[in-house]
Amino acid sequence: MSNFKPSFDQIMELKKKDLRKSMQKRPLSDIKNTLKDVESPQNFKKALQNKKKFPLICEYKPASPSMGEISQMGLKKAVDLFKEGGASALSILTEKNFFKGDIEYLALASKLTDIPIMRKDFILDEYHIFEARAFGASSVLLMSEIYPNIATGIETCRSLGMEPLIECKNSIDVYNALDADAEIVGINNRSFKDFSLDLDRTKALAPLISEDIILVSESGVKNKEDVKKLCEYGADALLIGTSLMLAENIVETIYEYINAAENSLKSIYNSNSSRRNRKSGAESFEQFA
Repeated sequence: MSNFKPSFDQIMELKKKDLRKSMQKRPLSDIKNTLKDVESPQNFKKALQNKKKFPLICEYKPASPSMGEISQMGLKKAVDLFKEGGASALSILTEKNFFKGDIEYLALASKLTDIPIMRKDFILDEYHIFEARAFGASSVLLMSEIYPNIATGIETCRSLGMEPLIECKNSIDVYNALDADAEIVGINNRSFKDFSLDLDRTKALAPLISEDIILVSESGVKNKEDVKKLCEYGADALLIGTSLMLAENIVETIYEYINAAENSLKSIYNSNSSRRNRKSGAESFEQFA
């Protein structure tokens, strides 16, 4: 992979071309015909309601547009380590051009573990959703910013036995997700404009999300202090990729993150404060409104 860093628009343009090629090569009707032979999906939502340990979605992420190549670790080794560390769910990148992912990784991962697997990609059409299920995914990530109709996307996922994670970056995205009856809302702390990270995005938007909806904070966790901070902001689960892929000891790092999250929540509950401090994001809300 070169040092070229694409813009979000360039990524989208290439993704749309890839979608058209895929639909020509393998029509949606063919994909639907294969679903009768696919095992039922694992319960992704239930995995994120884990009462025994704080839920981490561990992400297999070989590369990214902002960093280039991240790790040469093979999928099997990563899945084994994620499972050993105690991941509640897995996120598998399937975007080829800038993340070095592959749709085939879903099928392989689903054979390696019974942990729920989410397809992480720029999902643009129901074709991508049916494709994910055909290759063994238990969930997909739908971006409120780019999926044409979030309500329809959620309905399509649920018709296949999958509960999607609806990714949001601002208050409009959140309101769209809530209006569409999303049950799992993700706040991505990374900006697509310049790929910068700001954990205050979770802090600002968490108060908009009611307690009965699972809040996943995505991107930006570099250490246990970040984990603690995001738990204080109200995250029910974390999606972590880069720092795990770069860790010298993935299993120990997962243990460390889970323990940091659980200790943070114990402190919050012992202080008799609300887990989601609805006033905590006031000073940064306007930035992400």
